[in-house]
Amino acid sequence: MTDLDPQVLARARARITGPVAAPASEPVPAGLTRVGDRERVWALPSWPDGATPAVLEEYQTAAMPLDRPGQARRVLAAALRCCWRRLDDSPWPGDAAPLADVLEVYVATTRGDAELKRRWAVGDLRRLADTGWLLLDEEAGTVRPGPRTALWAEESLAPLRALLRRMPPPPVEEVRSAGEGGSSEASASSAEAG
Repeated sequence: MTDLDPQVLARARARITGPVAAPASEPVPAGLTRVGDRERVWALPSWPDGATPAVLEEYQTAAMPLDRPGQARRVLAAALRCCWRRLDDSPWPGDAAPLADVLEVYVATTRGDAELKRRWAVGDLRRLADTGWLLLDEEAGTVRPGPRTALWAEESLAPLRALLRRMPPPPVEEVRSAGEGGSSEASASSAEAG
């Protein structure tokens, strides 16, 4: 059997398995984009600007089909609302957010049975993590933007930023805002008394 070129093997692996984390010291083969954080690196296929879903399907790299794509997009938006705190910056690498906060933001943006929506959202979070849109750590109960978000072009982020600004804030932000208002009122009243 002939030896396979490691770069060809790495590109094939990225195509079949999707984004898989590797140690940050590992090189990324040509034809793949290196996306990293402090400890890990992901090798993602590089596509020319304007590559449509039809082109991706032709190359057999179409995104994972989703049972409820509209819901998955809302779950992704809720996760980004919690993890992408500084909207003027890039979404990658973002911040880890409590899974409970993401679920609360999602439930606040939808109608229906809240408990059922949470269960469905957890399934969508797992599928989004499998495809590299999010990094989900169920043991720690956190989620953050996935490596695929690093490939978003800056000019495409304006509508997403506008959408996220209209969404309800994460519960932690609401408590912090209320707490800051309450503490300043308390300090003002104590200053008046003194």
